[in-house]
Amino acid sequence: GRPARGAAMPPAVRSVNLTVGAALAVFGFLYYVDVALVIVPWLSYSVPGVTNLATLTYTAGTALYTYLFCVLRDPGSVPPDWQPDAEADSSVQEVKRKGGARFCQKCQRHKPPRSHHCRVCQRCVLRMDHHCPYTNNCVGHTNYRAFLVFLIHVNAALVQTIGLIAAHVLHLVQAAQQQRVARVGASAKAVALHGGGLQRVWLWALLQTVALALALPLTIGLLLLLGWHIQLVLRNQTTIEHQEGVTAKVKGLPAEVHPYDLGPYHNLEQILGDNPAAWVCPPSGPTQGGTSYVTVWDMARLGMS
Repeated sequence: GRPARGAAMPPAVRSVNLTVGAALAVFGFLYYVDVALVIVPWLSYSVPGVTNLATLTYTAGTALYTYLFCVLRDPGSVPPDWQPDAEADSSVQEVKRKGGARFCQKCQRHKPPRSHHCRVCQRCVLRMDHHCPYTNNCVGHTNYRAFLVFLIHVNAALVQTIGLIAAHVLHLVQAAQQQRVARVGASAKAVALHGGGLQRVWLWALLQTVALALALPLTIGLLLLLGWHIQLVLRNQTTIEHQEGVTAKVKGLPAEVHPYDLGPYHNLEQILGDNPAAWVCPPSGPTQGGTSYVTVWDMARLGMS
């Protein structure tokens, strides 16, 4: 068969394209405007200034780290020698709708539970959720936690960005009305805003306007996306499973039962790990495993349902 897209290139090179570059540019631009044009000239190194700077740097830095994690990490490749376990209990084996082991005709390999073939990446991905054009990569078993942590922190950073810029604009308007001096720009230059002074800060005003115009739609879209994935996590579903159901049924369970929904807390454990204190922390490495998952039947058998 045809080799996977960009198979001759290292993953890091293959994953970075113009869309990823544009996303990184937006990251840098919004952080620059917030720090150099709002926090430093307005709040300086006061307690509110240092607090805002530290908070924004943490959330933006974590968002950037987890974004790059999603871009550069393999989302979960099917082991080349993986085979369905013929001796496993038949009650928990996924099968095709018509029966028989799941098999990818394009990859010419058996498909583990919850894996799907990505037409863009041209390979099967473990617990595939979706292919994300903004990371130029799939979101799957090994990077889904990083994707969720990214959504949490990038939304926190964007909400703070909007709040800071809006508050700064209000501060400048009040300074102009009260004929006071305001410090603007990266050099924190003192400018009298009354008597035509606003014309001298047009560049900084333009940059903040552009930043606000970028941040507002991004925040709305990413908050909606975060809300959607929180619902999926609480049901232990992928986007594909929500849209299509579990294509390969699990024997021994009614068709309408999602076999991997273990209850909200256990679902969170399955996806984010056993330590609740670390659920929103960035992962240090890819999530291990990915070829088998606990089902409702397993929980009932162990008396944990």
